[in-house]
Parts: sequence; C-alpha cells; structure tokens
Amino acid sequence: MVRAGLSSFSLHLPDDFLGDPWFELDEGGKSVSGSFRGTPALDLLDFPAKVAALGIHCVDLCIQHIPNIEPGYLAELRAAFESADVELYQLLIDLGEVASADPAERAASIAMTKRWMEIAAELGSSGVRYVPGDSQPNPENTRATGDAFRELYDYSIACGVEPATENYKAFNNEADNLLGVLDIAERDYGLVADFGNAKGPGKYDNLEKLMPRATAIHQWVMVDEAGAINLDDSRRCLNMARDNGFDGPVMLLGGQPYDVYRGSRDLGEAVDELRGQVRAVFGADLDG
Repeated sequence: MVRAGLSSFSLHLPDDFLGDPWFELDEGGKSVSGSFRGTPALDLLDFPAKVAALGIHCVDLCIQHIPNIEPGYLAELRAAFESADVELYQLLIDLGEVASADPAERAASIAMTKRWMEIAAELGSSGVRYVPGDSQPNPENTRATGDAFRELYDYSIACGVEPATENYKAFNNEADNLLGVLDIAERDYGLVADFGNAKGPGKYDNLEKLMPRATAIHQWVMVDEAGAINLDDSRRCLNMARDNGFDGPVMLLGGQPYDVYRGSRDLGEAVDELRGQVRAVFGADLDG
C-alpha cells in the first residue's frame, strides 16, 4: 500500500529534535558508544508518538540514532512503537564497507551488519536496509559483494526481517552497479529508490532502471534559493514511481539543498508539503 512515512533522519528538520546523535557498536556488539552532538529536545522513546501525532504510522530508524542496545531498552523502544501504532519499517544500516578490497574489513562489515539485523529483530522491525559502501565498483569486488549480499540476505531472513538495499553511497550510485550485485546475490531483495541520491545528468535514467523493482522510496524535493520546490522534478520522480506500479512506503526525507530546505519550514510544514506532493500523484486516499 502506498503510504507516507518518516525517518529518524527527517527529525533534523528544522531543528535536530534528537540532538544530532551518533552512536556505533562497540567491539563485540553488546553495547554502543557515541554522543549527542547537540541538545536533544525529543527522546528517541518519544519518537513514535511524535510521528503518530503528525498522522504518520510508518518510519525508518537510523542505527546511529540508537543510544542504547541493552535488551531492556530495546524492549522499551519496541513497546513505544507498538503503543503508538507506528510500524518500524526499516532499520537503516549506514555503516560498513561490505565491498572493501580488504578481506578483514569486509568480514568485519558483514559481522556488524548481521548484529544490526539481530537488533532489528529485537525491535520488531519489518526490515533492514544496507549498502555495499563507498568502495568504487569493479568486477572483483562486485562478485565478492554479491556473494556477501547472498550471505546477508539469508541471515536477515533467518532473523525474521526483510533485507533491502538502496542507491546510496558510491558503490550503489549507478543503478547498473546496484542491480549487478543483486543479480549475483540471486536473492529477492527489497530496493529503496532515493530521489535525492540520484543526481546529475543521469538522474532520471538511473531512477527509471530502479523503479520497476522499488519497494520503498526516499522522497527528496529540489528547491531554489528561496526554498520553493521544483515541482517539475518532484512530479516527474513520483509519476515515474506510479507508472511503474509502485506500492510501498514513501519516506518524507526533505529537500535539497538541505540547509535551504530545513531553514524555510518546520517539521509539520515539511510533512504536509511532502505528503501533499505524494497525494497529488497517488491520490487523496493516501494512507499515513
């Protein structure tokens, strides 16, 4: 079902409600370390209720935003999502270099990704999203990454969460490279089509290749210096999704340039505006 969603990244608009958190797994994966680089105005445990109050019932959660992975805390966070009737759609695993030419780094990245899959299962997440990383693709690491993605897919399914990837970071910037890894993996991956990560003269060609397999969208709009949306670009991307039969969540991420967008509207305004763009293409009965 096409529905509007938010990410914990969306709460950077316009002020960082969560306090610009950055946490990573400690060695052994039993705890996290990091810090809030700003002053939180919203506890992560209150995140589900915050988005539900905006009429949103589907969210993504960035791993860097999770300040505690002790079982008690994860159970409390899971209960917060359930009590707010908000689906945790995907845990976004943004770290690691699965495509690294260094076997030790690649193995460590695979292990880290698996640990976050276990955490996603504890949180009751429907799925996880991860990418090969910032390595430049070549025939050798494409084959190794495809093999790693096969292993990671099987582990994720065993954990009870649906795996997906995205046109994010250097390796997956080009649709042909992303789809090549999935072909080697020979697994039925979900695919997040990110409007903002598709850039440059090949933007629409890349999205045209991704959209037939897209199971989720990260919606970004392009804005001018005054913060006004480029409606032609927004509608072209959304129409492409509709015309390819897209039927999943559209995560309302924001606008680019990011500083211009976040400085010109508050969170509620951004949600209404972005959701309005989706409704204009997919219809007034849009859930979320």
